[in-house]
Amino acid sequence: MACCVTGNNTTTTTTNVNNGSIAQLLKRIDQIQKEAILANATNQCDNCMISAMYNTKPIAIYFCNNGTRFEAAVGETETTANLFRVEEVRGDETVVLRLLTDDGEVTCTTYTIVVRIACIGAVQCFEPINCETLCSQLI
Repeated sequence: MACCVTGNNTTTTTTNVNNGSIAQLLKRIDQIQKEAILANATNQCDNCMISAMYNTKPIAIYFCNNGTRFEAAVGETETTANLFRVEEVRGDETVVLRLLTDDGEVTCTTYTIVVRIACIGAVQCFEPINCETLCSQLI
């Protein structure tokens, strides 16, 4: 799978050979978040990665072709987000990310974006936080 990035009137195409590793990391983050939601719902004890009182492992994403940190517009505002919550990993192809804002405190938004995993060169993880969750996220 190739990643195409267009900017400054140029198009760069790269192939991410670490696609499987990044996809596995994103799947693991998704899994621990869902386990935290379930543990919180059933008052179970904490797991080793994320406690039940937290259900989100914020991440930053860096592009594979130039190492630039990924940012996305939050709705129709001038606010941008460069932190995300993994909502769903679709095979090894794409990941649905919830946008998180950081105004001194990381906050979950209602906006999501779909990113091709092949475009991701690096993932940086941060301390867990709590996001409002929907019942559908438990599936």
